[in-house]
Amino acid sequence: MTDYYSILGLTKNATEIEIKSAFRKLAKIYHPDKNPNDPNAKHLFALILKAYDTLINPDSRRRYDYASNKSFTAAKNYSQAFDSKKRGQKEWNITEEEIKRREYYKKHYQQVKYQSVKQSKQTSGYSDYKYILYATPIAVGLFMLIISLFSHEPETTLESSDKETPVQTQTSKTIVELKNGDKPYNGVFGAINTFNTNHVLQINNSTFYDAVVAVFDKKTNHYLQHAYLQKSYTVEFSMLPETGVYWKCVLGKNWNSNKLFANNEVLGGFDSIIQYQNWKSSPTLFNNNSDDDITILYILNEQLKNKQYISNDIEFFKH
Repeated sequence: MTDYYSILGLTKNATEIEIKSAFRKLAKIYHPDKNPNDPNAKHLFALILKAYDTLINPDSRRRYDYASNKSFTAAKNYSQAFDSKKRGQKEWNITEEEIKRREYYKKHYQQVKYQSVKQSKQTSGYSDYKYILYATPIAVGLFMLIISLFSHEPETTLESSDKETPVQTQTSKTIVELKNGDKPYNGVFGAINTFNTNHVLQINNSTFYDAVVAVFDKKTNHYLQHAYLQKSYTVEFSMLPETGVYWKCVLGKNWNSNKLFANNEVLGGFDSIIQYQNWKSSPTLFNNNSDDDITILYILNEQLKNKQYISNDIEFFKH
């Protein structure tokens, strides 16, 4: 029987307010409109909706709890009866086919075991021979080295000032392992800005790529906060302004600290850029009923209506 409480992340003692709150948060994450590229989004959201409709209504919730408890009791009784049967008697009825099958596996096991022991002995003999082959030239080499030390005159050592030290130059990209929540562009965007509010924006990365997300004030366009967001992770921006915010992001893989962007004015970024996004025309607004908002980060399809949010590196670093 489907566990509706587990689907909503609740216990069986959950209140009506907790049920509504859990459904609202899940809807923001799994609603099909927020996952247009996921073929299973409709089925998953339908399951969430079914769980909510069942538990939010007192009558349907009571019937569901009764059926769930009845099903659990029946399964428990069956399990106890089965265990009791196992403890009380043994089954000795073995068919001829079962006897043949056991004999086959017994012979097969003995054959495999014999081959394994034989191969182990061969490997051991080979290893001893191999060590002799390795040790002989090493002993000869040491003997020749001792002879050379006593038979040659010492060579004159040049002063360090007479030696020429070659200068080697090598350029390579610097690989840096960034973690979720790191701020790689502090030198570009500057200090963070916060407000005395409880407003929170959570962004969930549902793509197969890492990202850098930057949040801006909707009213003034001033930079607020930014963070590195790993694939399948969530990042949270808190203490945001009452007037609302919008966000930009860059999706990619393989962070390279030596790569240049924005007309060679910004140092550091992904070796492989998948997409830039700019959601300035679709800001996040807070109200009295909700202090937080959950947003899904996904790759935009150029053929759909949201292609207007596809951006570039110049717009991403503009603030």
